[in-house]
Amino acid sequence: MPVLLDEKRGRPIDIRRVLNASQLIPHALSLNYDDLFKIQRVRNVFPLSPVSYSKLASYLECPWCTVAQKPKRRAKEPTHFLPIQQGRLFGGAQPDPRLVGTLLHTLVNLLHAPDSPLTEKMRADLLADSDAFVRFLRCDALETLQKAGKIKLAMFFNELSQQPTLFRTTMITPMLHYQRELISTHSTVFAAAERFQLKLLSTKNTFADYPDRGGHIALVGEFDQIRMRNTSDRSQPLSIPAIIEFKKGLGGKKVVAPQPSLFEDATEQAEESELVLPSDAHAMQLMIYWLAFQTRWDLTETLKEARGMWKEIPMQIQQELELILYNLNDGCQYQLRPTSHKDAMMALIECIFYLDWALKSGYAAPSPEHECQRSPLTEVPPASIQVQIGYAALSAQECHQLAREAFGRFKETIRWERYSVK
Repeated sequence: MPVLLDEKRGRPIDIRRVLNASQLIPHALSLNYDDLFKIQRVRNVFPLSPVSYSKLASYLECPWCTVAQKPKRRAKEPTHFLPIQQGRLFGGAQPDPRLVGTLLHTLVNLLHAPDSPLTEKMRADLLADSDAFVRFLRCDALETLQKAGKIKLAMFFNELSQQPTLFRTTMITPMLHYQRELISTHSTVFAAAERFQLKLLSTKNTFADYPDRGGHIALVGEFDQIRMRNTSDRSQPLSIPAIIEFKKGLGGKKVVAPQPSLFEDATEQAEESELVLPSDAHAMQLMIYWLAFQTRWDLTETLKEARGMWKEIPMQIQQELELILYNLNDGCQYQLRPTSHKDAMMALIECIFYLDWALKSGYAAPSPEHECQRSPLTEVPPASIQVQIGYAALSAQECHQLAREAFGRFKETIRWERYSVK
């Protein structure tokens, strides 16, 4: 829980309440985290050449593929809804899990977004009554998707609805899981599908052994969902905020093909299966969202007491803020609980800075372990690309290597737990 010390009364100031996007802290105000790093809101992020989590994660894996990849154009929505039924063309194959996940996520957003075709009263009634919710999915969800302009998803939804068993397992059951989980955890959805942008600044303490290294990075992205969970435990706050990232397929079984035997008379090897759990990339994503969430804390009373004279507000790194991956397939949730939140955050911030420096230098060498099997974009030796960092210059190749080393330290702190309401 972030706490400020009230110097006049000698007691902590509670800033547990979360603000709406239209009520965020002023742009000129910096949040200072133990003088290790700072966070600012920015009005126009594009002059700062912002980066997103997905680009950073992709560049960490393989610089060549990230730089060479052309931006995908979003396909236009059809003008008219066509009730095409092509399920029989695919035999007994299951539908694309990514498309199913996108459809589930879209339906979840329609239950909470202010611009949804559903009225506020309708949304509240659907989330409170399971029978009404099932009737909505069977009778009215198709029309709602069309009104929201999601024509392709509406066509896919219509196709699924023609197969009762498949529709029940892929749509109705996951959505009922979601509805009942909201009720059981006493959660209120605060924001859904909301974009963010921030400026991350380093200090002389960000890089432990190199006080001259530093700069700033602009980060952009989108929250899937922000919740406030009410608690009945008196030892805990009345409400705890949580960042929810929706995924599909976690917790399921991944079939691993057996290795071929070297001996003809060897017994048949049984297929092995592994439990699909959250990855290191998921942890990186949630920790970046932790940074983005910081401008949502309510500092109104603090600013009033300071009469607007503060340019920096001291903040704590250890906070009462839950980072959760929500599996849309079965309703299971996984909470990220690093062994040391401070060590995890500092390793990740160091990784982000090195990645940003290498990326903006144009470094695009393929990673040896990546199976892209392509030639570099340029014949310039990677080591010859220099990046000015503080008083010294590093090669872009070394920057990328330092980023990988920092990410290795970050991975050592990662700990996932199956989420359960306390």
